[in-house]
Amino acid sequence: MSPAPARLALAAQSEDARHEVSVDGIAVMADIGVLAHEIGVRQPLIIDVRLHLCMVSSDRIEATIDYNAVVAHAESLALTRIGLIETFAHRLARACLDHPVVVAADVRISKPQALGNGRASARVVLRD
Repeated sequence: MSPAPARLALAAQSEDARHEVSVDGIAVMADIGVLAHEIGVRQPLIIDVRLHLCMVSSDRIEATIDYNAVVAHAESLALTRIGLIETFAHRLARACLDHPVVVAADVRISKPQALGNGRASARVVLRD
């Protein structure tokens, strides 16, 4: 391979490179659920978020997403009445994708009290 195509291939690889950050175990209390006994009752949700980012260009918080912003988005959503954990996960993923460096968001919401035996959860993966 001549030097020019090799440089082009290397440049393409670095453009495809991504960073992944995660915020796991975010605990919020939310008025969530569609069953009559759930409406108006705050329940715990456990939230795990994985974000794929463009390459971080510097060693500064402005070059990435602040983990606290992810937590703040989740806490803000928990203040809104939402029927389905799927909807909650989708809205949180969308909020994360609004950040300029985020190219994909993978959000998993667990609802520990939804079942007598087991834990209900939903996962949403969005890409821009």
